[in-house]
Amino acid sequence: MLTFLGYTLIFLALLVSVYLVFRPEASSDPLVRTTSMAAQSAPFLFLATSFLIEATTLDLVSRYVGDGLPLFYRISAVWGSRSGPLLMWASMMSVITWVMSRDHMVDSTAIRVMHSWTALLLLVSAGLRPFSPAIPGSAGEISPLLQTDLMVIHPPVVFVYYSLCLATASIALSGLIMARPSKETHASMIRWARYSFLAGTVGIGLGGLWAYTVLDWGGYWAWDPVETGSLLPWLALLAILHSRARAQASNPFAFTPALGLICGALVMHATLVTRANGVWASVHAFVGDGENSLPRDPYVRVVEIIDFTAVGFEVLVYLLAVMGLLCLSVAHVLREQRAQVAAMGSQTLFETNRTLAISLLVYFAAVGLWIGSSAVLFFGLAIMILLIFGDRDEPPVHWVSMGVLLMLFSGWGWVSEWYQSLAGIVPFLLVWVIPEEEKDDFSWIIGAITDANKRATFSRSFPWYLSMAFLLLTWILLTVEIEGTNIAAHEYYGAPLISLLAIGLALYAWGEKISGKAGTALLVFTTIVSVLLAANSGSLELPGNQSHPITDSISRGALSVFILTWLVFAIPPTLVRLWHKSREIIPELLRSGGTSQPSKARLLGTHVAHAGILILLVGHVLTTTLVDRTDPSHFVTLEKDVPTEHQGMELMFTEVEIFSAEEDGYDYEIGDGYVGVVIEVRDEGEILGTIRPGMLRFDSPSGAVSARSEVDRMSGMTGDTIVILDLLQSNELLSSMILGQTDQVEEVRVTIHHLPGSHLVWSGWLLVILGSALSSLPRPSVGMRNNTPFE
Repeated sequence: MLTFLGYTLIFLALLVSVYLVFRPEASSDPLVRTTSMAAQSAPFLFLATSFLIEATTLDLVSRYVGDGLPLFYRISAVWGSRSGPLLMWASMMSVITWVMSRDHMVDSTAIRVMHSWTALLLLVSAGLRPFSPAIPGSAGEISPLLQTDLMVIHPPVVFVYYSLCLATASIALSGLIMARPSKETHASMIRWARYSFLAGTVGIGLGGLWAYTVLDWGGYWAWDPVETGSLLPWLALLAILHSRARAQASNPFAFTPALGLICGALVMHATLVTRANGVWASVHAFVGDGENSLPRDPYVRVVEIIDFTAVGFEVLVYLLAVMGLLCLSVAHVLREQRAQVAAMGSQTLFETNRTLAISLLVYFAAVGLWIGSSAVLFFGLAIMILLIFGDRDEPPVHWVSMGVLLMLFSGWGWVSEWYQSLAGIVPFLLVWVIPEEEKDDFSWIIGAITDANKRATFSRSFPWYLSMAFLLLTWILLTVEIEGTNIAAHEYYGAPLISLLAIGLALYAWGEKISGKAGTALLVFTTIVSVLLAANSGSLELPGNQSHPITDSISRGALSVFILTWLVFAIPPTLVRLWHKSREIIPELLRSGGTSQPSKARLLGTHVAHAGILILLVGHVLTTTLVDRTDPSHFVTLEKDVPTEHQGMELMFTEVEIFSAEEDGYDYEIGDGYVGVVIEVRDEGEILGTIRPGMLRFDSPSGAVSARSEVDRMSGMTGDTIVILDLLQSNELLSSMILGQTDQVEEVRVTIHHLPGSHLVWSGWLLVILGSALSSLPRPSVGMRNNTPFE
């Protein structure tokens, strides 16, 4: 009965979605809008209810809801399968589509696109058979890592983020289909981009908090493929939000719709990374069915796991969505460039020298095939197409720069050898040097530094350019992380971009109050200081593993000091600017009740977010860049009742704790047993606190035993001290328990991470959320003023 009812609801949801794709005018009726939202949400609500009431006649419920699973964790069990998250995603898409249909700046074409996405998600989930009847003997339970409070909250927030990104992409696609001006499309989509950015900030941060409190590696961010995949759309949104501030752009909104389409593509790419497990190894990928393959190109691996099964079809849908949206973004930019070239009465390279243009395309295609990376081949050809169809006399410098950066990043990320990267750079530079006209001498760069007015204008565009460069770098590095993450590469190659971001935010905070000469002197002085401090970082007292190399010639301490110098350089003027704006704006907001001054609230939100990101980055350097979590210095052996000094703390192992779920001392609602140790933290004999790291045991109905680390921490004024009991040590303690020898355990091994600055990460994250929320406030009336889109 439940199976029949579930599939009936999916069929009706699909029928409604397809109907509204072909009859968008029906969405103008409030009753139809509400009914369609209810119909599209019904399959997920039915599945969630089945989990809550433990309807074990359904296969998913039988396999993911174990005996005695608390009510709260039955919710997270819904997205432990392949089909559950998709039904939840479709439900969220329906709600957002309902809200979009009430926005008069969103046209019917965008609504049709949204219903198309919903129908596609429902179709894929139906193929995965979410309401199949239970098979005898198929009882199981969800992953121990999902049995946490944060995993009840984090996935829904992430799918809200993804849904809002698809809303942004749908509006951009509607603008492309209807051939609307980019400025008009930007005005329609910017609101949804802001909401997406806010949801992404919350969702990504919650994922980091889950990793920090649950996983046993002692950090919040490790450039895991799923983490990195979810960050990429956020970077695209960051560029969209700063697009109007681009310096020297005749039409700053020209590329915004393309970025919206790229944002949608990156959402599908993040889903592909998560759900094509076996291509990218990740602790977050709980639903992977793929198996590792031999090709080193991840997208070739993706193609290899596509077959005629439901999972193969699902992966195919994501891959086609990524490729389709990326191609449409290129189509949009080509349309904009064609209009600009025609308006200037100029011609493209393809029109003036077709043979050379085709030769350049063929040459780069050969280089891309030689390198053997589908990502480099696709991006490089796309950039080359945009170059040869750009202005011949004034080739777009941004595309030349992007092509050069692509090849540099591919070399840095070990995608290509240095000589292959050099060969790939040649055609991009050739397009730039072909015109006979005198080149720009880039004197504007000098002016942007020495002239206070130009500097203030130029500083506003820093986030746009840096977010695009960081997105490209991170994506390229992701393509080589199919067997494991290279944290050092992300930290090292991202360091110059983070430093430039700090410079940009400092210049923005200065405004025109600092003269050109004073500003230039400050930049030169800070550059010298950053280099000198980095060169002498070994003489400084830093937390973590400052002397450990992050490359063959640069230590973690040197890299961290270089970044911290620029962050410290940027924080004071940013906080001063925030203070002045707060004193100016907050009283006005209080007088008006906060409703009639949204533009002032947005300005305040911008400054709050800037301060937050700088503070977060300081915490990141102290807790991630400086820390080598594989270093043996973090592995500590403690003898029973013997004080041990470690990083300024006195630790003493006092006893072993072992409980089964039936005992009175068992403090957990989940799991079947617990083993841990008690460690006292002392200062000159006085007990400061107690740390209890341990391990939860989970016995599955199949007889398999799994475990989850119970990390414990002690928080201080400067940061956290995290203590982890590893699986090997807990197994030894369990063996001692079985033999009745727990009283004879005389020493234990634990992993300890002392993380000064960890509070800065979470403080900065909360400030970015607050700033994003203020910046997302809607205006009293939505529309155009003087034919100019406003934000």
